Amino acid sequence: MVQSCSAYGCKNRYDKDKPVSFHKFPLTRPSLCKKWEAAVRRKNFKPTKYSSICSEHFTPDCFKRECNNKLLKENAVPTIFLCTEPHDKTPDNLSVFCDHNYTVEDTMHQRKRIHQLEQQVEKLRKKLKTAQQRCRRQERQLEKLKEVVHFQKEKDDISERGYVILPNDYFEIVEVPA
Repeated sequence: MVQSCSAYGCKNRYDKDKPVSFHKFPLTRPSLCKKWEAAVRRKNFKPTKYSSICSEHFTPDCFKRECNNKLLKENAVPTIFLCTEPHDKTPDNLSVFCDHNYTVEDTMHQRKRIHQLEQQVEKLRKKLKTAQQRCRRQERQLEKLKEVVHFQKEKDDISERGYVILPNDYFEIVEVPA
């Protein structure tokens, strides 16, 4: 069974390609359910477990974001309706229609998030470049130390004794009398 909106005059039906979500009537919470029924303004309407209202009847502040999903807040009540079920011919039965487009809000939020992620990527690139430079410096220093050890071994023929060579900033040179 295809989900469709229970609001009078609303033609929205579930379509995976549209940014419209559907929300079941809160049947387990009678006081909130009565508010939804009153908001729908349909004469003799009794919601069932299959009845739902589409996201276009809720203001943006009725939603919260969790894990990249837009969820309806616990006490949200639909307030935006194009028209109500006609009881008589007076225009007092019409609710005010507010133009709303969640895709624009989502696009702006997504652009902001993309910008934040691009900045984060740039910072990480700089950190990576710094770490690579540090690694190259340490590799060059290690090669120089290996050359010094090799040179000292050839010079002193110290196959029996071992030497520990430390960088200049880790030790102080003290001359030992021979």
